[in-house]
Amino acid sequence: FQRVLSARNVSVAKTLSFVAAFGCFSAAIPSIVIGLITMNTNWRATDYARKLVKDDYKLAVPLTLLYLTPPAVAFIGLGAVSAAVMSSTDSSILGVSTMFTRNVFVNVIYPKASDRQTVWFLRMTVIINTIIAMLIAIFVKTVYGLYLICSDLVFILLFPHLVMVVHFPHRTNKYGMIVGFSIALLIRVLAGEPVLMYNAILKFPGYVEPDFDKNGAPIYGKQRFPFRNLTMLLNFLITIGVTYLSQKYFERYPDMEKYDVFEAVKDKETDKRQRLQNEKEGEEERL
Repeated sequence: FQRVLSARNVSVAKTLSFVAAFGCFSAAIPSIVIGLITMNTNWRATDYARKLVKDDYKLAVPLTLLYLTPPAVAFIGLGAVSAAVMSSTDSSILGVSTMFTRNVFVNVIYPKASDRQTVWFLRMTVIINTIIAMLIAIFVKTVYGLYLICSDLVFILLFPHLVMVVHFPHRTNKYGMIVGFSIALLIRVLAGEPVLMYNAILKFPGYVEPDFDKNGAPIYGKQRFPFRNLTMLLNFLITIGVTYLSQKYFERYPDMEKYDVFEAVKDKETDKRQRLQNEKEGEEERL
């Protein structure tokens, strides 16, 4: 992903993205093989000397390299795994920080930012993202749960905006996206998340209240209502509604265009010119 961001042109970036898809699939094969070996090994007959339990599954690769291979192979293999993890982590943090700086700080918050200001904001964003990643690694006990949360947030927050930008660009602007994103994020946070170990504040119909198991460990509350679908639809509707209202407001009161911080009027005019240009090019191609 870091290489895609640093590609010299769009064509190279697309090629890297498609090739990476096959590369990721190929790279997963050794992990699958090691997992199969781990599950079919009699660990009592090794120096580990006990049966694997559920909490040991996440250590499948280190355990296999440490107890089922010669010391030299284990040393090189564990070093390679550590290096790969660190490389992936810093690439992810840099990629996320770069996208946030470019798409939010430069394009939305401060379009007139200088290169120096952009670099300093990127540095601060890297530090903040690193702290957040460290806290998640310490307190969250399941990687699979993090995958679910990521897909959850992509569906609720990004999917509506992606559809609007690609298929209905003239019906959305920055005001609608910011308000829709913020409200959808607030609803999702208030709905609770057992993976992050906190209960819901906003309880939808059918909510299962938190409890304790027989050992006294907390069982976090669970939403049975399809609130993710509802939140995604609300994101759609709020984005469209706020976009429409902001455009009509600045059209009705032209004197207020000086307060158009996110350039809703300018974006609409740009979209209109782009549509006219596309229609003109289409007519020329038909002729």
